[in-house]
Amino acid sequence: MTPVAPAGTGPGPMPGTDPRESARVVMGECHALPFLPELPERGPGADQIGRTLALLADLPVDVSPRGWRLADAPGRLARRATDFLDRDADALEEADEQARDPEADPSPGSRRLQVRVVGPWSLAAGIELPGGMPVLSDRGARRDLAASLAEGASARAAQLARRIGAGARIVLDEPLLWHVAAGTVHSPSRFDPIAAVPPDRLAVSLCRFGDALRRAGAAEVLIRVPVISDPGAPPAWSVVTETPRDETPLDGVCLTAAPLYSAQSHDALDAAGTVLGNGGILHLEGLPGAARPPRTTAEAEQTAVSLLALLDRLSAPRYSSLGRVVLSLTPEETTSGAAQATAALRGARLVAETAPRVAE
Repeated sequence: MTPVAPAGTGPGPMPGTDPRESARVVMGECHALPFLPELPERGPGADQIGRTLALLADLPVDVSPRGWRLADAPGRLARRATDFLDRDADALEEADEQARDPEADPSPGSRRLQVRVVGPWSLAAGIELPGGMPVLSDRGARRDLAASLAEGASARAAQLARRIGAGARIVLDEPLLWHVAAGTVHSPSRFDPIAAVPPDRLAVSLCRFGDALRRAGAAEVLIRVPVISDPGAPPAWSVVTETPRDETPLDGVCLTAAPLYSAQSHDALDAAGTVLGNGGILHLEGLPGAARPPRTTAEAEQTAVSLLALLDRLSAPRYSSLGRVVLSLTPEETTSGAAQATAALRGARLVAETAPRVAE
């Protein structure tokens, strides 16, 4: 039996300021699992948090001297973020029409469009209430923000995915999740510290948030968390590996791959193995081996050998697990320049296409 090939895609950020050029590269190199590009070089509103806030449903935002905040009406930069999102969506649909090959398209229902958003906990830790405190400090505001994000992100992602004949895969980027769990989220005043949120409560909330996204149109929901965190905020892997009773787990986890290939974090290896063992998707950011992405089949085979060795280390059967692996690049690899981004995405695709043959 031949293993199913892993998918190849990108993390989200792309270089430059031209949405059409980025969309053309994405559709050319990641046609089976394209992603909605982010172009942070365009400035405020085009960054990841601006993109996420543009997806909120009926919850206006503006900027403060320190960053984004909830507001009574959308500010200029909020409107700019929405305009960027509209342009990027139109460019992606246009690029898909130009790149489409009916004979080469994946089977109906298998194609996904990946949209990365800041997850509900990191978003609540990263934007402010009108008074200046993080939204995380107010349970009611935090709940409203999560509901708005679930409704808006899933509806917009599903709408765009339908335009290119795909299902929506939403990646919840939670860079501050471990700080939320440790109670080390920054507060403007040392007299108003923000309490830690227990891991079991985080796990329940993320499962239910994933349910809300799927009910509103998302096909799959993954979570992206740091493998190595800051001192004082150790990873709480139970949040993503232990599904609370009567809850539906998220569909997978996205991890920076370098610490896994080098076995730098045994806890992360255990978490990755648990996700695969439970039937989830393992999205790996970064390829093993040389500093540059593979350019030839021989180089791709060497990289695929390292990927299969990682699966063996995770006690994950190659034949049943390889099809649930996603190979991606790190954001740094796709934002270093247009030529470098194209080569990196092409390298990930080449490894994904080569891995099944090496696994046999």
